[in-house]
Amino acid sequence: MDRLRLMETFVRVVETGNFSAVARQAHTTQSAISKQVQALEADVGVLLLVRSTRSHSLTEAGRLYYQRCRQVLDTLEEARSEVHRAEHEVSGLLRVAAPVAFGRIHIVPRLAAFYARYPKMRIDLQLDDSFVDLVAAGIDVAFRVGELKDSRLIARRIGSVARAVIVSSSYLARHGAPQKPDDLSEHNCLLYTGIDNFNEWTFYGSKDKAITVRVGSNFQSNSSEAIRQGVLEGLGICYSPTWIYGRDIREGSVNTILNNYKPSTLPLNVVYQPERRPSIKISSFVDFFTEAFNQDPDLSTAIRSYKA
Repeated sequence: MDRLRLMETFVRVVETGNFSAVARQAHTTQSAISKQVQALEADVGVLLLVRSTRSHSLTEAGRLYYQRCRQVLDTLEEARSEVHRAEHEVSGLLRVAAPVAFGRIHIVPRLAAFYARYPKMRIDLQLDDSFVDLVAAGIDVAFRVGELKDSRLIARRIGSVARAVIVSSSYLARHGAPQKPDDLSEHNCLLYTGIDNFNEWTFYGSKDKAITVRVGSNFQSNSSEAIRQGVLEGLGICYSPTWIYGRDIREGSVNTILNNYKPSTLPLNVVYQPERRPSIKISSFVDFFTEAFNQDPDLSTAIRSYKA
């Protein structure tokens, strides 16, 4: 028995004043509506309506039951409206994870514009260069730079991150510049350990032939911020995403070298928990930042958009 449907029929009968009007609205017969009210009376065990040839009236129990039914149906309608608004209005808390440098350089500076567009949104940004466990940390969406390691996650690729070989002028003054990728084996190469095969740097030369060089270092770190600072201090050469060094390159603090060789790119993805389909607030957040990334001069050559 669909008790809720019977309650709705009973309320409509009371409020319209007759069975035939409810039958027309429901595209059924007056007899079917009468049977539904009778089934409800059998369920509650009391007479709700007193019928006569041309009209009906509520019993005392029927009047009380009608009031309760009206309250239940109103509460359900309010709940339905609230859920609909939550699903179709960009509002609420969004928990986001991203690598430290990526969040500092490319997410936080854009939050003011994001809030101007979506003033009812709240962001909890967790910055970590390691791959955060989305389920354990309660993360709604995460930006991932590099190959994905967790196949359980739902991923949407939004671009590819370009890399370059970057070094300070002070290092070049002391050690000179490598002329080809193989020369890197004679230099101190600062290693970011947050990706697989971090000590193997791949380039593409003429005819897109891959050249992979195994490099060595006296300094490595799981923090891209630490590697950047090491480069600025003249400790060695790095093989890094260009967006980390956009301002440094423009100000002349660092140089890109081996520009005749194209370093391999890194995929940029957003990922979600497998049991959570992207809500409107997640989709709005990701779409906003993907659009912003493609308009950024430091990312315009580093990010190539992909459709979901």
